[in-house]
Amino acid sequence: MMRRLAIGVLLILGLAPSAWAAESAGPERCAATPAMAAALARLARPHAGLMIAAHRGGHSRAPENSLAAIEAAIAEGADVVEIDVAVTSDGTPVLMHDRAVDRTTTGLGLVEAKTAWEVAALRLKRRDGGASDEAPPTLARALALACGRILVDLDLKSDRLGPIVEAVNASGMRATSLYFDSDPAVLARVRALDPATRLMVRLTTDLSLPQLLAITGPVQVVHADTESLTPAARGAITELGLRIWLNSLGEADQRLARGDDRGVEDLLSAGGSVLQTDEVSALVALRRAWARAARRPRG
Repeated sequence: MMRRLAIGVLLILGLAPSAWAAESAGPERCAATPAMAAALARLARPHAGLMIAAHRGGHSRAPENSLAAIEAAIAEGADVVEIDVAVTSDGTPVLMHDRAVDRTTTGLGLVEAKTAWEVAALRLKRRDGGASDEAPPTLARALALACGRILVDLDLKSDRLGPIVEAVNASGMRATSLYFDSDPAVLARVRALDPATRLMVRLTTDLSLPQLLAITGPVQVVHADTESLTPAARGAITELGLRIWLNSLGEADQRLARGDDRGVEDLLSAGGSVLQTDEVSALVALRRAWARAARRPRG
């Protein structure tokens, strides 16, 4: 009787019973699918093969940081989609890389000076500079699309962290999301808001890994580069059993697009076990080719 009454109230409010059931499952519900259980298990095992992250979504096929770019990343076979998160003047997290909307949308001005309604009225630009049919999505819509389908890397572009953490937990994506910021103090603030959050710390030559972890607490992934990934740093990361995130962006991606995998091989030799790329399809195809070669009988 009480359940029927609750469902009736939800229908009056315009919420489907399925939405109520999903919300009641809590902030970890998007980790419950077989695909996400397998992805999280791989993320926790650095030697379980290369994982591929789509930079700003599959934006070779759709506007960056768009719902279509997230869908493209999933379709292309990425394991992680990297998205950038800002917060509007009225407290709504939205996807936007730059401080200003000028480069990626039909509008002008700072994203955090605009209301959610004003951002929704913008249109994202296609690669040719023309206007698409897509508005910059809210983080809630992006996470709803990713839920149960792909891991998400949240590149923080705002110091207003409360609305972002609230949106992640309300979406059910807490277990399948990584928060990233180059400043470990920002990640420490995220952890203070929710101790169960998963973090990716940025390793630089300024602070050692132990010094970073003293600020952030435990992390799931270390974002490094070939300069900061010294033998000592790599050894410390390996000892903790963490994955190393390296960027294939730039030269390695350019070579990959030409069919030359030596740049990717160099990153893997340096210790990379998660590669962020603009060439998702090419890197996924290369990974499949390696897997086929590994299964081929020798003799």
